[in-house]
Amino acid sequence: MNKQLLCTLKLILPATKASPNSVLGAALGPFGINLISFCKEFNNLTIAYKGLPISIKLWIYSDKKYNLIIKTPPTINLIYEFCNLKSKSWHNQLILTDDIINKIIKLKYNDFKLLTIDKIKTIIYDTAHSLGVLYKS
Repeated sequence: MNKQLLCTLKLILPATKASPNSVLGAALGPFGINLISFCKEFNNLTIAYKGLPISIKLWIYSDKKYNLIIKTPPTINLIYEFCNLKSKSWHNQLILTDDIINKIIKLKYNDFKLLTIDKIKTIIYDTAHSLGVLYKS
């Protein structure tokens, strides 16, 4: 019997902190996915991004198996993380440096495979600018 694609889900979960709670149970339970094994797999795959929100794409098949694609954290969260922002308050004046931009590029490069490094820098700079973060070269 061929396995059939039942559903494709896009979720955002905190890295290393997935637990079989009601939200995850409501999303995966109807398809017969073992929540505990899914959480263990997700938590092991996201150790490098501890605590940051991670976008995932999940293909669920009729044989109760799934394929999981883990993306990098959103650029906004990486800017806050690398600028050492503990609380997202507009009273904090953040400075984005070339070093921080290069760290973000290393993490996000695979998400922007078709873009040049300069274009990726522009995207990161524009994202930071929209957050009120100052750029200092």
